[in-house]
Amino acid sequence: MWLRFMLSDFGEEQVEATSLLCDNISAIAMSKNPVFHQKTRHINRKYHFIRDGIQDGTLELHYCRTDKQLADMFTKALPKDRFEYLRDALGVKSAKHLEGSIGV
Repeated sequence: MWLRFMLSDFGEEQVEATSLLCDNISAIAMSKNPVFHQKTRHINRKYHFIRDGIQDGTLELHYCRTDKQLADMFTKALPKDRFEYLRDALGVKSAKHLEGSIGV
């Protein structure tokens, strides 16, 4: 989202909706239904920007299984094998696998 806003500041408008991956089916269902929910009554309206983005077509929520959630790499302490799996899924290479003219 922040990248979308930053690009717009530079005059580069994104035409298609930004995809967000979510591992919570209930959250996806609630975001698609603009009707008041008893469970969300305590949330201040200004925090419903995801729902607003879905309604105006700038955001799309897609389900992503918890074990495939790439954001975990940036938000949680992970065991080495899990970190390496997510790193590889992002297409990032380990520094020890890089070769170049500078001798890395």
